Amino acid sequence: MRSSSREEILNAALRVVDASGGADITYQSVATEAGLTKAGLMYHFPSKDAMMVAVIEHVIARWQAELQDALSVPLDESTLEQRVDAFVRFASEGGVTAGEFVVFSEAVRRPDLSQPWLDYLHTWFDFDARESTGLLLVWLATNGLWIAESTGIITLDADRRADLVGRLLALIERNPS
Repeated sequence: MRSSSREEILNAALRVVDASGGADITYQSVATEAGLTKAGLMYHFPSKDAMMVAVIEHVIARWQAELQDALSVPLDESTLEQRVDAFVRFASEGGVTAGEFVVFSEAVRRPDLSQPWLDYLHTWFDFDARESTGLLLVWLATNGLWIAESTGIITLDADRRADLVGRLLALIERNPS
Protein backbone atom coordinates (compact mmCIF):
# COMPACT_ATOMS: atom_id res chain seq x y z
CA MET A 1 0.00 0.00 0.00
CA ARG A 2 1.29 3.48 -0.78
CA SER A 3 2.07 5.30 2.45
CA SER A 4 -0.14 8.19 1.40
CA SER A 5 -3.06 5.79 0.88
CA ARG A 6 -2.52 4.28 4.31
CA GLU A 7 -2.33 7.72 5.91
CA GLU A 8 -5.45 8.86 4.04
CA ILE A 9 -7.36 5.77 5.23
CA LEU A 10 -6.24 6.23 8.84
CA ASN A 11 -7.13 9.92 8.76
CA ALA A 12 -10.53 8.97 7.34
CA ALA A 13 -11.00 6.51 10.22
CA LEU A 14 -10.21 9.28 12.71
CA ARG A 15 -12.71 11.59 11.02
CA VAL A 16 -15.34 8.84 11.39
CA VAL A 17 -14.46 8.49 15.08
CA ASP A 18 -14.64 12.28 15.54
CA ALA A 19 -18.01 12.44 13.80
CA SER A 20 -19.56 9.45 15.57
CA GLY A 21 -18.06 10.07 18.99
CA GLY A 22 -17.23 6.39 19.34
CA ALA A 23 -14.60 3.89 18.27
CA ASP A 24 -17.16 1.40 16.97
CA ILE A 25 -16.26 2.19 13.38
CA THR A 26 -17.31 0.01 10.47
CA TYR A 27 -15.54 -0.92 7.29
CA GLN A 28 -18.31 0.79 5.36
CA SER A 29 -18.09 4.09 7.26
CA VAL A 30 -14.31 4.29 6.86
CA ALA A 31 -14.41 3.16 3.23
CA THR A 32 -17.02 5.80 2.41
CA GLU A 33 -15.03 8.53 4.18
CA ALA A 34 -11.80 7.44 2.44
CA GLY A 35 -13.47 7.18 -0.98
CA LEU A 36 -12.85 3.44 -1.23
CA THR A 37 -15.00 0.38 -1.57
CA LYS A 38 -15.47 -1.84 1.45
CA ALA A 39 -13.51 -4.56 -0.37
CA GLY A 40 -10.72 -2.08 -1.09
CA LEU A 41 -10.46 -1.21 2.58
CA MET A 42 -10.53 -4.89 3.57
CA TYR A 43 -7.60 -5.47 1.24
CA HIS A 44 -5.51 -3.11 3.39
CA PHE A 45 -6.95 -4.13 6.77
CA PRO A 46 -8.11 -7.77 6.92
CA SER A 47 -9.98 -7.25 10.21
CA LYS A 48 -11.54 -4.41 12.16
CA ASP A 49 -9.02 -5.04 14.91
CA ALA A 50 -6.16 -4.69 12.41
CA MET A 51 -7.66 -1.38 11.32
CA MET A 52 -8.08 -0.25 14.94
CA VAL A 53 -4.48 -1.14 15.83
CA ALA A 54 -3.31 0.80 12.77
CA VAL A 55 -5.41 3.81 13.86
CA ILE A 56 -3.89 3.60 17.36
CA GLU A 57 -0.37 3.42 15.95
CA HIS A 58 -1.16 6.33 13.61
CA VAL A 59 -2.29 8.49 16.54
CA ILE A 60 0.74 7.53 18.61
CA ALA A 61 3.11 8.31 15.73
CA ARG A 62 1.60 11.79 15.37
CA TRP A 63 1.80 12.41 19.10
CA GLN A 64 5.41 11.26 19.25
CA ALA A 65 6.37 13.50 16.33
CA GLU A 66 4.71 16.51 17.96
CA LEU A 67 6.19 15.69 21.36
CA GLN A 68 9.61 15.39 19.77
CA ASP A 69 9.10 18.80 18.16
CA ALA A 70 8.32 20.22 21.62
CA LEU A 71 11.53 18.76 23.08
CA SER A 72 14.71 20.80 22.87
CA VAL A 73 16.83 17.63 22.52
CA PRO A 74 16.44 14.18 20.93
CA LEU A 75 14.24 11.80 22.93
CA ASP A 76 17.11 9.51 23.91
CA GLU A 77 19.00 12.49 25.34
CA SER A 78 16.03 14.03 27.17
CA THR A 79 15.18 13.97 30.85
CA LEU A 80 11.81 13.00 32.28
CA GLU A 81 11.38 16.65 33.22
CA GLN A 82 11.82 17.72 29.59
CA ARG A 83 9.41 15.05 28.35
CA VAL A 84 6.70 16.02 30.86
CA ASP A 85 7.19 19.69 29.94
CA ALA A 86 6.77 18.77 26.26
CA PHE A 87 3.62 16.80 27.11
CA VAL A 88 2.08 19.70 29.04
CA ARG A 89 2.72 22.04 26.11
CA PHE A 90 1.48 19.52 23.52
CA ALA A 91 -1.68 18.48 25.37
CA SER A 92 -2.56 22.02 26.43
CA GLU A 93 -2.25 23.48 22.94
CA GLY A 94 -5.12 21.42 21.61
CA GLY A 95 -2.75 18.85 20.17
CA VAL A 96 -5.11 16.03 21.01
CA THR A 97 -8.55 15.65 19.44
CA ALA A 98 -11.72 14.23 20.94
CA GLY A 99 -11.51 11.37 18.42
CA GLU A 100 -8.01 10.54 19.60
CA PHE A 101 -9.33 10.40 23.15
CA VAL A 102 -11.96 7.90 21.97
CA VAL A 103 -9.24 5.81 20.30
CA PHE A 104 -7.20 5.88 23.51
CA SER A 105 -10.26 4.96 25.59
CA GLU A 106 -11.08 2.04 23.31
CA ALA A 107 -7.65 0.58 23.97
CA VAL A 108 -8.21 0.90 27.71
CA ARG A 109 -11.59 -0.79 27.34
CA ARG A 110 -10.07 -3.54 25.19
CA PRO A 111 -6.74 -4.70 26.60
CA ASP A 112 -5.95 -6.57 23.37
CA LEU A 113 -5.47 -3.12 21.79
CA SER A 114 -3.47 -1.53 24.60
CA GLN A 115 0.10 -2.66 23.81
CA PRO A 116 0.93 0.22 21.43
CA TRP A 117 -0.18 2.72 24.09
CA LEU A 118 1.80 0.95 26.80
CA ASP A 119 4.91 0.98 24.60
CA TYR A 120 4.47 4.72 23.94
CA LEU A 121 3.93 5.49 27.63
CA HIS A 122 6.95 3.46 28.75
CA THR A 123 9.14 5.10 26.11
CA TRP A 124 8.18 8.65 26.98
CA PHE A 125 7.16 8.60 30.65
CA ASP A 126 8.97 6.33 33.09
CA PHE A 127 7.71 7.27 36.55
CA ASP A 128 9.21 4.32 38.40
CA ALA A 129 11.58 6.39 40.50
CA ARG A 130 10.15 7.80 43.73
CA GLU A 131 11.81 11.17 43.07
CA SER A 132 9.60 11.64 40.02
CA THR A 133 6.40 11.96 42.10
CA GLY A 134 6.10 15.70 41.40
CA LEU A 135 6.45 15.11 37.67
CA LEU A 136 3.90 12.30 37.85
CA LEU A 137 1.46 14.72 39.49
CA VAL A 138 1.94 17.22 36.64
CA TRP A 139 1.52 14.47 34.02
CA LEU A 140 -1.66 13.18 35.68
CA ALA A 141 -3.10 16.69 35.98
CA THR A 142 -2.34 17.35 32.31
CA ASN A 143 -4.09 14.14 31.34
CA GLY A 144 -7.06 15.18 33.48
CA LEU A 145 -7.21 18.54 31.71
CA TRP A 146 -7.04 16.82 28.32
CA ILE A 147 -9.76 14.32 29.23
CA ALA A 148 -12.04 16.99 30.69
CA GLU A 149 -11.74 19.17 27.60
CA SER A 150 -11.85 16.28 25.10
CA THR A 151 -15.08 14.98 26.56
CA GLY A 152 -16.70 18.39 26.98
CA ILE A 153 -16.84 18.09 30.77
CA ILE A 154 -15.17 21.47 31.02
CA THR A 155 -14.57 24.37 28.68
CA LEU A 156 -11.88 26.85 29.60
CA ASP A 157 -11.37 30.32 28.25
CA ALA A 158 -7.90 31.15 26.99
CA ASP A 159 -6.86 33.07 30.12
CA ARG A 160 -7.87 30.32 32.53
CA ARG A 161 -6.22 27.68 30.35
CA ALA A 162 -3.00 29.72 30.20
CA ASP A 163 -3.07 30.13 34.00
CA LEU A 164 -3.47 26.36 34.53
CA VAL A 165 -0.74 25.52 32.04
CA GLY A 166 1.56 28.09 33.65
CA ARG A 167 0.96 26.53 37.05
CA LEU A 168 1.69 23.04 35.70
CA LEU A 169 4.91 24.21 34.08
CA ALA A 170 5.91 25.98 37.32
CA LEU A 171 5.46 22.69 39.19
CA ILE A 172 7.90 21.05 36.79
CA GLU A 173 10.48 23.73 37.56
CA ARG A 174 10.04 23.12 41.30
CA ASN A 175 10.11 19.32 40.97
CA PRO A 176 12.87 18.44 38.49
CA SER A 177 13.73 14.78 37.97
